[in-house]
Amino acid sequence: MLREMINLDLSGEQLKQADNLNNLPIIIIKSQNFFKRSILNFFLPLKQVDSLRDRINERLLQLSKNTTLIKADNSSHFVWIDRPDSIVLAVRKLFS
Repeated sequence: MLREMINLDLSGEQLKQADNLNNLPIIIIKSQNFFKRSILNFFLPLKQVDSLRDRINERLLQLSKNTTLIKADNSSHFVWIDRPDSIVLAVRKLFS
C-alpha cells in the first residue's frame, strides 16, 4: 500500500499519457471510501484522498467508449476483502 501511495504521481503521469483507448473495455470498481476511518489513519486527509480517487476514476471513464463503473458500497480501497462480489461482477461483465 505504501508503494502505491508513493507512486501516485507516476500513476497520474501514466494516466495523462493514455489518451484514447477506443473501445477497449474498462471496468472501474469504486470503493465507498479509500480508507475506513480508524485509529491507524486518524490523521490522514481522507476526504482529499477520496476526492483524488474520484478525479482519477472520472479520467479513467473518459479513456474509452466502453466503460463501466461499479460502485462497491460499504467498502474501503480493499474491495477484494470488503466486497468480493464486486470483483466477481466486474469479471462477469468483462466476459459477457
